[in-house]
Parts: sequence; C-alpha cells; structure tokens
Amino acid sequence: MRILSVHNQFRQYAGSDIVASADEQLLAEHNEVTSYVRNSNEIASASAAGKALLALDTIYSRRTVREITELVERFRPDIAYVHNVFPLISPSLYHVLDRLRVPSVHVIHDFRLWCPNSRFYVNNQPCRDCQLGNYWPAIEKRCVQDSTAYSALYAGSLYVNRKLDFTGKIGGYICLTEFAKQLLVESQVPEEKIHVCPNHIDTSKFTPQYGGGEYVLYLGGLYRDKGVMTIAQAFARLPHIPVKFVGAGDAEPELREFIRERGLRNLELVGFKGGEEKAAYLRNSMFTICATHCYETFGLVVLEAYASGKPVIASAIGALPYIVQPDQTGLLFKSQDADDLAAKVRWLYERPDAIERMGRNGRALVEGEYDAKFRYASLNAIFEKVIENARWN
Repeated sequence: MRILSVHNQFRQYAGSDIVASADEQLLAEHNEVTSYVRNSNEIASASAAGKALLALDTIYSRRTVREITELVERFRPDIAYVHNVFPLISPSLYHVLDRLRVPSVHVIHDFRLWCPNSRFYVNNQPCRDCQLGNYWPAIEKRCVQDSTAYSALYAGSLYVNRKLDFTGKIGGYICLTEFAKQLLVESQVPEEKIHVCPNHIDTSKFTPQYGGGEYVLYLGGLYRDKGVMTIAQAFARLPHIPVKFVGAGDAEPELREFIRERGLRNLELVGFKGGEEKAAYLRNSMFTICATHCYETFGLVVLEAYASGKPVIASAIGALPYIVQPDQTGLLFKSQDADDLAAKVRWLYERPDAIERMGRNGRALVEGEYDAKFRYASLNAIFEKVIENARWN
C-alpha cells in the first residue's frame, strides 16, 4: 500500500506530533510511505505581509493544493493518513484529495474540524455552541487566543469549508476513544465513517518502577485548561506532599506567583523535559496527575505513566474515564474541584500498597491493550475499509 502521511506540526511539540511521527515510522516498515509536513513555527519567521498571507491559508491554501497535486501525481498514494491540517495546510487538503480521488483518513487528536478553538471549551468550561455549524458564538466569545481576529479567522475557515462539504469528503475518521466517537456522531458525522483506534506506545522504551517514589508528578503543558492551577490549589492544602510540574506553557507566570504568594515549598516547576530526563521523572514519581478541564481526545501521558509502572489520578471528563480505571489503574476526581483532587491525592499517598498494585495493573493494561505492536493491524484494517468504501467507487 502507498500511504501519504500528512501533518501540520504544532509550535510546541505535542502529543499529536509524537503520534504522527511514530505512526509514519510504523507504517513505513510495511508500506511505501511519503510525507507532507508543515510546521506552525513558519508563521513566527514570516514578514508582516507573509503572516497575513499565511492567515488566509487557514481558510484555503493554494500552496497546499499545488504541492499535494504534484505529490499525488508523482507518488500515486492509495490513501492519505492525516493528523492535523491547521493552520497552514488547511481543509483545502480534503478538497484536492477528493478531486484527485485519493481517499483520506483523519485522526481526531482534537475537535478543530467542528470547533474554532479545537477543544469544545471556552471561558473555563465545556462549550458546544458551534458544533452544528453556527460559528458566530466563537467570535462573540473570542474563543481562539482570546482574540476577535483569530476567532473570526478560524470561524471563517470552518464556515467556508463546511459549505464546501470538506468533512463529507473525508473518507474515514479515527477516534481514540468511544467518547470522541459520540461527539462526532453528535456533530453529524455518519457513524459508518467513524473508527475507534486508541493511541499506542512502545512499552519496550519504558522501564517500570513499581511503588516508592519521591514526589507526585504532573507531566504536560502548563496551561489553565490542563488544570495546572487546580493542581496547585490542591497541593496548597497538602504541604507535606511534594509535586513536580514537568512542562512549559503560558500559565507558568501565574503558577510561580501562586507559589510565591503562599510561600509553598512543596510545589516545584522544573521546565520542559524530554527523552531520558522525562523518563527518569516518571520512574522516580509515586504517581501522576492529569487534571484537564476540557475534552481530551485521549491522554498519551496516561499511557506513559502506565508504562512506567505509575498510577494516574485524572479528572472525570472527556476521554480520561475511558482509560483510567478507578481503583485499578488510578483514581478519578471531579474536574476543576481542588478539594476533591486533594482528597484523592491524600488517599493514594497514604496507601503505598495501592500505589504499587495500581502501577502493576497499569503496566499490564498498557502491555495488553495499548502496546504499539497492536497498532499496525488496526490501522491497516481501517485503511482497507476506507479505500473499499471510497465515494467514487
């Protein structure tokens, strides 16, 4: 099979970037694969005039149409496997692929195809006002970067491309959990086009360390919607329990001010870490926390914790209840409730036997259901079905 892998990378390396790269390598072991990749950092290096043109590309990119046409004519792919198209590739990808009769599969890493800010979340709470195609609320609420201009840009892109039926031109959608599948059904995506295939990781790259640990760990972006302030508020109630934040993001100044004002000694921000440094922070933790306020489509960090032999305390929202099993591989708490989170942290911290038991269960779960060795067969079956059901057949 000849596969065209397509991805618009984020400015700051994200979970979808990790999955896109890993999948491309996996697929290349069994197929002919070529890639079309753009990086959002191109925007920062552009001139003022260039940035204006790139903004228009969010709605419809002539460059994407030209380059994809040339690539398809040269490579002749059987299918296009797409992770992210915003902001530079744009939904114009789907129009040109449809015209060239190349079926496509889109992975639901977020909900940008229906929601201008991609998360069904604004003003610190879930929001689905734009789900069925009326994007005016996004502009009114300034839901993209708290900017009317950016909100109008993404709202305009979705409005124009929805009128051109870009989602109908996508041959198949891969959801990472049943939660995302249900949201797509509610967004009027035909259920027969939706396939559930969770993220996977290579467990051989993680050395589990069960029990023990020196601190509780938050691993991820330092953003308000990721619940970092909820974590900080919870641990302000638990001065005897240390927590380390591994990551970077725009909530860092607020976090540092929170720590300084209250003289908290148990909260530490250590910055972004990758590779072996990140793995070491996981191994040396007691357990990890995933406290997002918004609808996560999966939570790759949960699998990384499991692979490292660590339980996860997660907010009971979005996809997280589908991958964190209460009292088996971790605990769930009420989203945005610092008191409930503090109670769950205290309970688990005081039970080292439960930490070890849940850590072992997590490792067994990720080995049995989420190891990368299972992913190729799942993707291949989805690709074959989408090719068979292509709308021009």
